[in-house]
Amino acid sequence: MPFDTSEIKNLSTEEKLRIIDELWESIDADNSNEEFEEESPEVIAMLEERVARYERGEGKFYTGEELKLMLDKKLEEIKNDKLQQPEN
Repeated sequence: MPFDTSEIKNLSTEEKLRIIDELWESIDADNSNEEFEEESPEVIAMLEERVARYERGEGKFYTGEELKLMLDKKLEEIKNDKLQQPEN
């Protein structure tokens, strides 16, 4: 179904936020009858351990810029590895 957003663009921020809130409530209502798959005990244990490490102050934290640099470096390594692999 086509939807014209031109009217929305002219609304105030408050009106846009009210629409967003109503959309989320609608989505939540649509999903309220769905059953979501439970996480495995292993995943739950891993997440609980990560929270515990965070609460003990043992976590390592990165800024957004540090994460971007690390991801860029990893991507470059992957590209270089692929270039060095012989073609079949």
